[in-house]
Amino acid sequence: MCSAGAGFYHVSAYVEEAKRWGITVQLPSVNHSRMEYTAEPACNDKRALRVGLMQIKGLRIETITTIVRAREESGPFLSVEDFLHRVPIERDEIEALIKCGAFDEVHDQARPMTRPEMLWQWNLLQAAAKGTMPGASRLPRMTLPKKTESLFAEATTPDSIGATLAEMQMPEYTLEQKLRYERELLEVCVSGHPLDFLPRNDEVWSDQLPGLLGKRVTLCGWVVTHRHVGTKNYRNMMFVTLEDQHGIYEVVLFPDAYDRYGGLVFETRAMRVTGRVEQEGQINGEKLEALRK
Repeated sequence: MCSAGAGFYHVSAYVEEAKRWGITVQLPSVNHSRMEYTAEPACNDKRALRVGLMQIKGLRIETITTIVRAREESGPFLSVEDFLHRVPIERDEIEALIKCGAFDEVHDQARPMTRPEMLWQWNLLQAAAKGTMPGASRLPRMTLPKKTESLFAEATTPDSIGATLAEMQMPEYTLEQKLRYERELLEVCVSGHPLDFLPRNDEVWSDQLPGLLGKRVTLCGWVVTHRHVGTKNYRNMMFVTLEDQHGIYEVVLFPDAYDRYGGLVFETRAMRVTGRVEQEGQINGEKLEALRK
């Protein structure tokens, strides 16, 4: 369902539901992912869900096919340099792969590299090609695929780049930064939930709603989907499906509430919702607010 996009909800909702069921979800990986989502063994003797390379925004089908074929023909990628030798790739594609974590499992075991260091490694290769690094013209050439070679004709040796990066000592992204890149590049949050770093003030959780029938409650939520419905009086109302870390719930905005707050759905996905709990846990929405840090 995640691969086919055939579900009623966005794929992110199914990924979050998998995590709530205890299924391990793995970031896309140039060494393990295929085009589509796949199941693979996890360390807890269960199955894990591996995000497919198709989920990375801006990554072309031709590039995905080449990555998988190169891995099948010559084995896993050993480093960023090894990847660049074997896969023709555009600048925005390699940056997206690094930022979303697809290279986290590709590094020298003697000196693991952070994502910022990998990005700098890529930039140092470009700088060397343009002759902007001291002594770049004296460094040996690398044989690269034509498309990658168009970005830089020559590059520094791995040792010289490694020495430069070791001196820079750039820390890894924080968990919040990783989630931001996952939302931006994958539209799926693997390392956490989109609401994890937003403030809470004693709001109830979605799985508490069945026990709060008839009560006025406030919840935090991340918009999954929404749909408009016209009334017989030619006014608009809206059904908004949201999720928090505990589950999915639905809010109904009747015409008066829709006129006041319906537009907020198009401005932000993080919301604080106030309303009364109806049958089956549905919320009769009275107020929506943007949830900001």
